[in-house]
Amino acid sequence: MRRFREIARISGLVFSGYPGAAKSNRQLQASSGLFFEVFKQYDAENMLLTQAEQEVLRQELDLQRLELTLRQINSRTLDLHAIKRATPLAFPLLVERFRESLSSEKLADRIARMVRDLEKAAGPEPER
Repeated sequence: MRRFREIARISGLVFSGYPGAAKSNRQLQASSGLFFEVFKQYDAENMLLTQAEQEVLRQELDLQRLELTLRQINSRTLDLHAIKRATPLAFPLLVERFRESLSSEKLADRIARMVRDLEKAAGPEPER
């Protein structure tokens, strides 16, 4: 919507006021927001909407970099290792999964037990 507001202003669809008597940002937001909603509902193929979507994709997602990264990932070989217990990097994923599963054990108790198990598996802490 913010990108559309800029495009609407540049295209002359929204009047930003005369020099020295500019419209407030709130007025510009209301005007461009109204145009955006009308175009979205009644003219989904509008060129200004299409341009706003393309600019958002290009600037926010950085599609060229994303495509390059995906190509690099695709060209590499996958190296799988079977593990006996969860690794520290998997800990947040496990906590999220446990949060949504039903159990008689409280989530905080379950997390504390998992931390103890991970620390025990890692071995004693080296002395400084």
